Amino acid sequence: MERVLHIKNKFEMKQQVNSNKIEIIRGGGIKNTDLDETDPFVINDLKKTLVPDGDRLVILLWSGGWDGTFRLLQLAEKDIWIQPVYVIDKERRSTPNEKQAMRSILDKIQENKAFKAQIFDIKYYEVDWILENCKNPVISADFALLRRKYKVGTQYEWFALLCDRLCVQMESAVVHQYHGKVEDAIKAEGHLELIKDDFLDERRQVLPRDNIQTAYHVFGNLILPVINLSKKDEEKIAEAKGWMGIMKLSWFCHSPIDGEPCGLCGPCDDAMNTGMEWRVPLKAQKRHKHRKIFLLLRGARNYLYYRLLKNN
Repeated sequence: MERVLHIKNKFEMKQQVNSNKIEIIRGGGIKNTDLDETDPFVINDLKKTLVPDGDRLVILLWSGGWDGTFRLLQLAEKDIWIQPVYVIDKERRSTPNEKQAMRSILDKIQENKAFKAQIFDIKYYEVDWILENCKNPVISADFALLRRKYKVGTQYEWFALLCDRLCVQMESAVVHQYHGKVEDAIKAEGHLELIKDDFLDERRQVLPRDNIQTAYHVFGNLILPVINLSKKDEEKIAEAKGWMGIMKLSWFCHSPIDGEPCGLCGPCDDAMNTGMEWRVPLKAQKRHKHRKIFLLLRGARNYLYYRLLKNN
């Protein structure tokens, strides 16, 4: 079966899909030994990403946010292949904003000749599909433990299940920040180590800590290239590289109000506490000052709304 991949600079590459040749990133990490490679989903989604040199392919989890966009620009400078992956959470109102941000950012990258990487079209995976088709009781149980102890975001279960199902490692742009939930979980229940003999610098992976494997089961297939950088570090590098025009196109708020950041959600709180408050509009900054009250009122409103629906 012949397939055409549409990538950066309108470059087209015809490929003969070979059922015995799946050359994607397969470094250390948890592997699902029961993976059925006759599954049409696996065939379609693994083999579309075949590249001439599979060892130079990076699969990047990206939602159009600040950290992921910074990492995308870092990678785009290199002579490599990039496969962006976006996990769609239908419960999040910001999905249209994130998709628009990603389109705008990719357009700017394509216009800039300084970026050498070949970038595949974004792959989209819905959370509901992942939870239904990528089940792994060990991963989900260990994630539940980490969430209870460290309040790790729900997206890390989705990422872990998806990587496990596809038998790949994906880059995740987790950064060092003031409440570092992922960092706390890894430090306590895992071991962060540079990947040996890697084709890119400064990429780290999570390994077991002695006999403790909880963090490894959840984060073992995530490559963490910017975990030693803060958002301000990224800002300084972006300014030096001349990337700020693109970085400002990124989106971060989960619950926009009138098309602007809300000042109430987790990412807005992060922005206000990591030196990135310049990204939060003045109205949203005022809401953030009284964030607990706003969230309490919102919770009460939602409770009354659902009670009303239930009674009717």
